[in-house]
Amino acid sequence: MPRIFGKKQRAEIAGEVRQCQLLSTFGIGSIIDFVQDTVMVAGTDNWDSDEDWEVRRLFNNNLQMITGVEYFLAPKTAVNVNFIKSQDIESFIFPRKLYCPVCKHIIDAGELRNQRRKHRCFMPSESKTNKPCGGHLVASRFVIVCPNGHIEDFPYSWWVHHGKECTKSKNPRITMFNIDNRSDIDSLFVKCDDCQAWRSMANAFSKNAFAGENGYRCSGRYPHLGKDYQSECNETMTARLRSSSSVYFPVAISALTIPPWSREEIQLVEAEYGELTAWSRYGDQAMLDFINRRILSRVKKSCTATDLLAAYKLVKEQKNSAKVQSEADILAAEYDVLCREMVNEDEYVACEVRVPDDFERYFDSITVIDKLTVINALIGFTRVSPWNGELRSGCLAPLSVVKKNWLPAVKQLGEGIFFKFNQDVLSAWVELVGDRYQDMEMELAESFLENTRFSPQYVALHTFAHLLIRQLANDCGYSASSIKEKIYSTYMDDSDRPKMAGVLIYLAVADSEGSLGGLISIASDSERMRIVLKNMLRKAQWCSADPFCSNARKQGFHSLNYAACHDCVLLPETSCEFRNVLLDRVAIVGMPENLSLGLMGEAIMSMI
Repeated sequence: MPRIFGKKQRAEIAGEVRQCQLLSTFGIGSIIDFVQDTVMVAGTDNWDSDEDWEVRRLFNNNLQMITGVEYFLAPKTAVNVNFIKSQDIESFIFPRKLYCPVCKHIIDAGELRNQRRKHRCFMPSESKTNKPCGGHLVASRFVIVCPNGHIEDFPYSWWVHHGKECTKSKNPRITMFNIDNRSDIDSLFVKCDDCQAWRSMANAFSKNAFAGENGYRCSGRYPHLGKDYQSECNETMTARLRSSSSVYFPVAISALTIPPWSREEIQLVEAEYGELTAWSRYGDQAMLDFINRRILSRVKKSCTATDLLAAYKLVKEQKNSAKVQSEADILAAEYDVLCREMVNEDEYVACEVRVPDDFERYFDSITVIDKLTVINALIGFTRVSPWNGELRSGCLAPLSVVKKNWLPAVKQLGEGIFFKFNQDVLSAWVELVGDRYQDMEMELAESFLENTRFSPQYVALHTFAHLLIRQLANDCGYSASSIKEKIYSTYMDDSDRPKMAGVLIYLAVADSEGSLGGLISIASDSERMRIVLKNMLRKAQWCSADPFCSNARKQGFHSLNYAACHDCVLLPETSCEFRNVLLDRVAIVGMPENLSLGLMGEAIMSMI
């Protein structure tokens, strides 16, 4: 990843990140601390500028339909340590304000363009006559952000002068220091060397620190799109530590590559869909000639030009029918495929296995997915507050100056286990618990989050997924952060939606070989799966925070959890599909004095 100081500065290598991190923690617009530089990942404007960008195209028709793009594009990856020969992701120095821990000066990165030692302070040394300070410059700890995704350097001069100009200089020198050798924010002060004005940083993080009639208004800057890009914004800025989690919230959505889209011929046709459509006006023979020239040589399995032509017609029919219009449609299509007894496609291979003894009443079927392909796409990011879950939300920051007909994405390969729950058992349990989750529903309505699948059933399925992931992490050797969930529960906003009751636990990595088969080996052995499920229930019956945890009704973000804490249910954020909320351990195991409150209370009774 190269970093750029200014237009005249030659790009240099800043550091390395994994491809999948560019769609999550270190995505477009995020700030990364490397050894020498702190940078912000640049936008996607140049991702399709190299000669072989087409080989990085990814396709998932369902995901394309709801995002409105024609395809997805994987990040460029470096193939040589020499930047000139590599295909790499750009980044910009940010924050531009740098701090010298020796002389305490704040220096702008633009002042270093002509310096031979890019990371050393050039201010006069107080201890060495006629010599520079030489301190190693580090990125400023503070930035200011707004809810629309804009971010700027902390305005130190504006702050120390209370929003006014310095009376002595147009570009005053600013120092920042702690008094009495302390390190807390209350002892941190900013001082102007020219007019000697000074001010504490203690109040800089208050909500209205930059508000008021003479407040600091947002200038609409998106540094990841270049310093010249600005947009209209009237929001009030707030100060944050640059490393704060609230500075960057990536917004990514994913979808499985399922039949018929998982077939190799479909994927090849998708890559040439535009050209094939252009040739279609000249008839099938012209299309067959084009297929023989451009596509057939890339087919790895036994397939004819006629098969590819049939695949094109299927793709065209599906695109014109516009069956997939929302995330609910995607989940419904995936659920239909996951419930099939056996599927053997190029990018999706699955078969049904025997349900473990003692759990037949809870599961209609268990499916082992030997080959799973997931497309994970970044659609934007937010600052200050997380994404509310609304796909058409206007609060997402743009990923490029010019809107593209594609989105950045990665293709992940892996394995999974799908549990189809018995709908009758679930319905009986929902009727039994009655209005237990009424408070949770009210809290969800008052929060900024949206989940149209919310119901007691969703709480039970979601909690089951969390408990099982924690148990599998102990039994299969994978870390809990690498295992993910996908909840298939009926959407409550439309009575015509198909009924769903399933949980997919999967592991997917951006590697050509995929995962190691740990989940498959457990699910394929019904006795081993039975032991895993029973151990899960035993462990879930007791939390180190009990009895407080089991009786809680207001835990987690916005009080959206009941009996769910870090000791018993919560997972790393990368594993949970809905921010570690809408969870309740009691929904699965019940209470010690009333096991019937739990969906699997009867199984626990048989274990006693």
